[in-house]
Amino acid sequence: MNTNKFLETVIQSDISQHKEFLMEVIRPAIDILKNEDSEPHLGCSRFGGAPDLPVGSEWPTYNMKPYRFLGQINFSEITSAETDLPKSGLLSLFVMDDFEEEYDLETWEEGYIHAIFTPDTTNLETIVSPNSIVGKSTVIEFSPTIDIPYDEYQVKNWPFTEEENDIYSEIRESLHKSSDYLLGYPSHCTLAYDPTPGTEWISLLTISSDDDLEWYWHDGDKLMIFIKWEHLKNLDFSSLKADAG
Repeated sequence: MNTNKFLETVIQSDISQHKEFLMEVIRPAIDILKNEDSEPHLGCSRFGGAPDLPVGSEWPTYNMKPYRFLGQINFSEITSAETDLPKSGLLSLFVMDDFEEEYDLETWEEGYIHAIFTPDTTNLETIVSPNSIVGKSTVIEFSPTIDIPYDEYQVKNWPFTEEENDIYSEIRESLHKSSDYLLGYPSHCTLAYDPTPGTEWISLLTISSDDDLEWYWHDGDKLMIFIKWEHLKNLDFSSLKADAG
């Protein structure tokens, strides 16, 4: 949904008196859609499977234990020009999430998320996972949209009554084609606080648990990954934070 369509929806709703507030809190977002009918190929955006990294790369580890590959995003496949995301390059994301043993790190601890950004995608190879189990690989595609805060913890001066909250939630849900998305505001299932680490941080990726991909964030909740605004503009993905709930 674009901004004009969103404003039209708000004006026609029973929370139209809050349209100024809603227009102030809009953020760009990119929905992530799984394409089960497409076969993964070298350098394409996907969830699960094995990563495509520069030739000769080694699998990332933490305390000598291999990370689990989460997925990769080829930024050249995102058509929206209204974000601060890179216009090209491949972002490979890994998590310290072991499906056979106890986790070494909690979700919110430093090092739980590991990222590799490859600006030049002309010299890639698929790296074999050292883990004994490699989950399903699913091609992903992107659909630009906009987002508004998930709940009252993510913004100051929340103006909605309890009755208006239901209308607000319906409108927010209409903005997304998927519960997996880039940017926007983080969404979750159980938290009673804003999971964003601080004012200098923004939401990079929000993804739901998925049986096919063997993702079980907090036994069925969501994983939220954050990056500092300045780091994103500088294409620095070396220090990401996460939360789940």
